[in-house]
Amino acid sequence: MSDVAPLVTEPTDVEEERKTSYIELFFDLVFVFAFTQVTALILEDTSVEGFVRAALVLAMVWWAWSAYAWMTNAIDIENTVTRLIMFTAMAAGFFMALAVPDAFQDEAAWFAVAYFVVRVLNTTLYSWGVRNDPGTLRATFRLAPWFLAAAFVALAGGFVDPDYRAWVWLASLAIDVVGTLTVARAEWNVSPSHFAERFALIVIIALGESIVAIGIGTSELERDTTYALSVVVAFAGVAALWWAYFDFTAVAAERSLRRASAAARGPLARDVFTYFHYPVVLGIIFYAVAAKKTLEHPLDPLSEAGRWALGLGMAIFLCGFALMRFRVVRRIAWERLAAAAVALVLAVGLDGTDAVVTLGVVIVVVVLSVAIETARLRELRAEVRAG
Repeated sequence: MSDVAPLVTEPTDVEEERKTSYIELFFDLVFVFAFTQVTALILEDTSVEGFVRAALVLAMVWWAWSAYAWMTNAIDIENTVTRLIMFTAMAAGFFMALAVPDAFQDEAAWFAVAYFVVRVLNTTLYSWGVRNDPGTLRATFRLAPWFLAAAFVALAGGFVDPDYRAWVWLASLAIDVVGTLTVARAEWNVSPSHFAERFALIVIIALGESIVAIGIGTSELERDTTYALSVVVAFAGVAALWWAYFDFTAVAAERSLRRASAAARGPLARDVFTYFHYPVVLGIIFYAVAAKKTLEHPLDPLSEAGRWALGLGMAIFLCGFALMRFRVVRRIAWERLAAAAVALVLAVGLDGTDAVVTLGVVIVVVVLSVAIETARLRELRAEVRAG
């Protein structure tokens, strides 16, 4: 994602300063709880099917949250009506989060109905909020049929046989994606600083939930050297994920969006944030699963499910950045792609090594890749300034 130009060139236009509001942060907490519940969904079923289903449920939750991020970026939320509707959506989102572990069980209707309410309220509030902005209103009306159709399909998925549920929900997501692609040229007002801040905050809150998972995982450990080492290694993993995102990528993402023309901002924000931030959050969730399994028995070999969660988590996380960079500057992030491949191979291949050692080795790979990238980018920035 990061490249010399976004890092050294100041924005050419001046945007009205806007910060994430307290109600948005409150709203995000409900959805991060849903992200955390996906971890529980994986731990209940660590088969290949279980991982795929968890990724699907997270994709649905992520899409719902992202739709609200777009909405609050475009409308005035500092009024009573909007707040009341958002509180209603939060209540529905809380029910949805509570039902995530049962999404593929007999009580899936609780998840589906709550998800449907969240999505319909978003479309309704979005349309009402931009009623005085003709360009955005037209774009919203073009997108609304797709989002409503996706919501109804998702609702139906909660009542079908569990063997077919994943396919129905996958169809719902496909409708959402196709819908956003069909309105790519529509007029969307995107406030770069606020938009980037919302997504950066959801990432850091997700990282915070990983720390909570680590803390819970240590509750049964005896307070000894092994305990101390395990906590340090697991926490180092969260710190490495933070470094990989916030050292350059978060800043570069905002500057790229700010430097884009008004017409290009919509598609760029859709791709970099809505689409390519999903693997970043999914990777964090998978890492939380791996860290929790490591801390349960740090001196025993990490289970197969734990190794796959670790390898896939780091690989998916790093590939998300590679997608962002290619989308913005059409350059391949070789450091991160190489680290993704090595992390996956090592995590899966170290089947007889102590869990804490496996976790530590993979974390070292990620840290080295980010350190190499950081050094290279700083050299390039110095050369540009000198030239």
